[in-house]
Amino acid sequence: MDPVPTVFHPLDRCTSFKALAKKSNVRFHPAVDLSVIHASFVVATGGVCSDQRTESALSGPTSEINTRLVSALADVRAFWSALFASVAAGRTARQSCPPALVAAGCSELQIDQTAAALGTQLDQCRIAYQQRFPKLEQQLGLRAGPLKDRWQTYGPGLLIETARQIWGSAPPEKWWPENVDCLLVQPVRGGDGGFDSGQCRVWIEAMLTDADPAVSEIFRLAFWVTQVAVGRHLAATLGQGETPSHPEDFGSGTHRRTTLPWDLGCVPVVLTAGANLELFRADPLPVQTAVALWRLGDESVGKIVANWWDQWKDAGAAMPVALLALDRMLAPLRKRSETARSAGQDDFADHELD
Repeated sequence: MDPVPTVFHPLDRCTSFKALAKKSNVRFHPAVDLSVIHASFVVATGGVCSDQRTESALSGPTSEINTRLVSALADVRAFWSALFASVAAGRTARQSCPPALVAAGCSELQIDQTAAALGTQLDQCRIAYQQRFPKLEQQLGLRAGPLKDRWQTYGPGLLIETARQIWGSAPPEKWWPENVDCLLVQPVRGGDGGFDSGQCRVWIEAMLTDADPAVSEIFRLAFWVTQVAVGRHLAATLGQGETPSHPEDFGSGTHRRTTLPWDLGCVPVVLTAGANLELFRADPLPVQTAVALWRLGDESVGKIVANWWDQWKDAGAAMPVALLALDRMLAPLRKRSETARSAGQDDFADHELD
């Protein structure tokens, strides 16, 4: 293969590596109903919310929902996660209540009555949210513009370069799915996202500007699309794992089906792809910033991931081998996280290390 020139347009690089890996077509969809559930999820589970007016409007009905869940001996977090996944799949909040209650461990004898009560409170969430954002669909369409434009220009090359970073010249066949649906939700976290590899779906807060100038939102989107590819690859090679308990955070539960920390390992991979495409200039890479910004871990996690990449980026090792090393480096923090969780100090909405 001819050497890649130092200066190029990202789409030129995309064409250069066309033989290595096709790119996914990312289809953007304003997600009004999911915006309501996303905001309710954050408020209900105690996540950091950057919109105090929305938090205040939703605190009443979400508190009522949580109280009802506790009374029904249902897992609060599991309910909201399953509800999120169901609404992301196109069902209404009311339609999603019964299966979400099943996922939360609610007794079959209580599901119908509890679902009816929760449906009423979810209607209250929707009404409060509509009053807060009466023209949400139009707003999401406008908010989608900057991210969509940047993605159409730089995204294809970024994905192909990311695949090259992971697999060199031999990515798995059909590594990137043909299409990935991107659900755009109203921001309440100052930037957030997630994925579902089984459905080739990602969701992302539709930020008008970058949450941090050091890490553009297109890298967040590229990261979640990469998680879809990873999840599909692991499902094909390892088989389908158990149903994930927290689909909003973990999508298909990729890192729960394997001991390899693909999620954290892909952070410097995506950033390196961006640097190679000259989408930004930074030395060192803003790995710690991205880990925190994408809600994958705290400062100590970010430091370990950055140190790992410094040691392994030029080692020429296969990605699984490098990820085994990262897993060993993360082991002490994993033990700390488990200890904090057992002591009841786990934050519902902000994933640190699992």
